Amino acid sequence: MSKIITIFTFLFLTASSVFAQKNNSHFDFKKFISKPSIELSYGLSELRINGDSYNLSNAGMIEMKLGFTKQNISKYGKNIINYSNNYLFLRNASSDNYSRSDNPGLSNNMWSFGFGDKKGYGVKTGNFSILPYSSNSIDWTQLTYDQTFATPDEVQALADFDGTFRFGTATEAGINFQITKGFSIQPKYEISDVYPRSLFGKQLMSSVIEYSGLFLIDGFTKQIMKNTPVAGSFVNFVLRNAYEYGFYQLRKNQMNWPFTSVAPLRYNTFKLGMTLTF
Repeated sequence: MSKIITIFTFLFLTASSVFAQKNNSHFDFKKFISKPSIELSYGLSELRINGDSYNLSNAGMIEMKLGFTKQNISKYGKNIINYSNNYLFLRNASSDNYSRSDNPGLSNNMWSFGFGDKKGYGVKTGNFSILPYSSNSIDWTQLTYDQTFATPDEVQALADFDGTFRFGTATEAGINFQITKGFSIQPKYEISDVYPRSLFGKQLMSSVIEYSGLFLIDGFTKQIMKNTPVAGSFVNFVLRNAYEYGFYQLRKNQMNWPFTSVAPLRYNTFKLGMTLTF
């Protein structure tokens, strides 16, 4: 656990120093000012490998994100906000955190840390804003579980994940309801994949395909926003997240789709969060 905290602190301090540096005279520095933010979330997770739980109990997830947030008036209208957030995160998903009493299966515990970004367009009215967003992140995850009552098949299926940190990726869809300046709440849904092994070439090409699709969607929705900015903000949210959901469904049994590969350990999580922006 101390190693996780040390690594996480190092990454955060490094990112902070980068954001704190002054820009050169060729840029308008004020345009790129980001405000520090703290996001706390709780969620309920289902654990699956290619649709099978292998008798793992559901988990309650507690998550903290430290990052920097930008909200700028976009070129599409004075009430249209361009929203972005870059963050580092630390999370714990454990059957001990699960809020319901009926939670059969093998008790388990997961620690995860990493970094990511979220972005989107939203609508602002006074101090209240609706900011739908999509998010992508990469992480390193360690799973441990109680093997006392596990069958040999379950132990074998989980052997690649048990007790060691594994690389993974995640996508999240949410709506940031900014209640007042500096405070917001977010209902959100995340799909997080933990890879049993790293295959750099296949992972890289799979990510290139994924982000190429997102690039095309961004270009398409920007054309919509030129004509109908408010509708375009929500079309952007729907298209990006529908695309990511579909892409992750293709990765459900092949972690590096479209390349032949094994199934990842997947966490599907519904979360509710709150953010303080300073």
